Amino acid sequence: MMIVVVLQTICLLSMLSISRSQDIPEISLNHQKLTQKVGKPAHFLCSLEKGNLPVTFEWLKDGVLLKSSPKIAIGTSERISSLTLESAARSDAGNYTCRALNSFGSRISTASLLVEGPPQWLSKPIDIRVGPKEKFSLKCSGVAHPSPTTSWKKLIDSEWQDLFASTTNFIRISSTEISCSQLVKERDEGKYGCEISNGMNPNLWVEFKIEVSGKINDCFPVRFSLSSSHALLKKMYRHPISNQCK
Repeated sequence: MMIVVVLQTICLLSMLSISRSQDIPEISLNHQKLTQKVGKPAHFLCSLEKGNLPVTFEWLKDGVLLKSSPKIAIGTSERISSLTLESAARSDAGNYTCRALNSFGSRISTASLLVEGPPQWLSKPIDIRVGPKEKFSLKCSGVAHPSPTTSWKKLIDSEWQDLFASTTNFIRISSTEISCSQLVKERDEGKYGCEISNGMNPNLWVEFKIEVSGKINDCFPVRFSLSSSHALLKKMYRHPISNQCK
């Protein structure tokens, strides 16, 4: 009986040993989410916690395999692999994945990189000249992390003043667009500005002009009643009547 128990124990230990010797990799990353400023290095470290050797490490960004380059340094030992971006740029933001492979399988672990920096232009307004009944829209927007905000201003009495949606009935202001859906009065002509900021200098600033070509005629067409039409026709033959509105 004792011999049977010993044999069973030996068999169990042997099975556990075989199971342990056939482990697929288990890995961990030093970051799950890393935020870095533009121009600063970003470093990821991938460690083998468990698994059969030898292990091959791979790095991917947004699913695309990475290789060492002047901008990317990848170093690998038996149980550790590192990836370093020497100078982080906005385009480096994304998801970075470490993949470890051995003869029994593979494991992955992913971390995100956010790159902070001042805003860059997406769309910039320009000078515009429109007719009194012409519709228009101008966009002003930027991209950055943290997300930027856009503010509109108008030069009034030599001072830049903030514009809000209720400033005028003729110009509509949104977070990234200024537009007109009605007549543009001459009072709305002038110099405007757009500023984009996210708390990281420098802010973006641009000035532009809105001009109205022609004047808006506030006069109404001349109207005549039917009762006076006969007398009016006689007058028109002697003294033609014209609308005096200019």
